[in-house]
Amino acid sequence: MLLKWDARGRLDSPARPEKEQGMHLPLLPASLRPASLWLAAVVLGLAGCGKSEPTPAAPAAALPATPLFATLETEKGAIEIELLAGEAPKTVENFRLLAERGYYNGLTFHRIVKGFMIQGGDPQGDGRGGESAWGGTFDDEIKRESPLYQRGLGYKRGVVAMANRGPNTNTSQFFILHQDYPMAPSYTIFGRVVKGMEVVDALAEIPTQRGPDGGMSQPLKAPVMQRVTIRKP
Repeated sequence: MLLKWDARGRLDSPARPEKEQGMHLPLLPASLRPASLWLAAVVLGLAGCGKSEPTPAAPAAALPATPLFATLETEKGAIEIELLAGEAPKTVENFRLLAERGYYNGLTFHRIVKGFMIQGGDPQGDGRGGESAWGGTFDDEIKRESPLYQRGLGYKRGVVAMANRGPNTNTSQFFILHQDYPMAPSYTIFGRVVKGMEVVDALAEIPTQRGPDGGMSQPLKAPVMQRVTIRKP
């Protein structure tokens, strides 16, 4: 179930059939949602079939992806993220291109839920904006049975994943897990914090008020990503 807003920016009832607006964001913990809101997690399965084909010649061994790191400078300090190009190459390329163009500089973490995650990367600052490095959206790169997703059991503290409006609608918004969280593998993981989790902890402590998702998730003063840079080791 996706959250929807009407033309005046008010949260719609889940029963209304209007076209969705805003990002399909990771779910709030039940203790942080009002009882009147509920969300359903949908796990998508993929299956394929086809006739037998001759076995092709083995391709040449692929070279390992070049390690990449991103540094997010904030008012609370720096967060260093290892970008996992081997797991999600297009998602990493999207983030790299946007960062190198200065897209993220000056944007905010507009959604903060202590014990869950911090989310940013929206130029509108309200969770409804953003586009990919190529314009529009791009597809997920989710490996549901990967240990990175705990084989579908949830997301680990410090992982970095894309926010979306539903399957295959990635743009520029991303989130960093503040704590381990059991949710379906619906968001592409493309990085993990390797330095600066104390900064994520500090950002998660910023006071919030009720936000568009119905929970206490909108920072009273949204922290700024002053600069995002990419480097190789």
